[in-house]
Amino acid sequence: MTDAEIRAHWVGLIKEHGWAICTVGAGPASPPMAYTIGLTRYHGHPELVISGLAVRDATPVLNDLGVEIRDGRRLSAGEVIGAGRPHPYQLIEVWSPRRLIWAQEIYGGPDRRVVPALQLVWADHDGRWPWLRPGRDRYQHLLGPAPADSGEGWVDIA
Repeated sequence: MTDAEIRAHWVGLIKEHGWAICTVGAGPASPPMAYTIGLTRYHGHPELVISGLAVRDATPVLNDLGVEIRDGRRLSAGEVIGAGRPHPYQLIEVWSPRRLIWAQEIYGGPDRRVVPALQLVWADHDGRWPWLRPGRDRYQHLLGPAPADSGEGWVDIA
């Protein structure tokens, strides 16, 4: 497919559903990633991204939150989301949202403003956040800073 055809595909999905979810497969040194395209339409809300979860696990979380955002919820960095989900998630600011290529391509303004994003960082089954586990977390790349109270500072392992 050409870039124009890919863009038309995303725009069509956004028109039909309100937003789309772009998935990026795992690489030799990187876990899979999924991100939204189109949440910025809802009062400038940041796009959402999850790293390290299979598409079948990431997509329902992003879609559920997409519905809440469409209906007026506003998420922010530092917020913890957990009720009714298999893992708790903490939101961190994405410091390099240009990684969300199609969100930037479609919603970056004519002056190429950068569309902001929040990452849903998931805790393991024991409730530990990546910045609390010893060593580097090979299952999810953190795209922004650890929370101020984590004692870790910048944690980008991508």
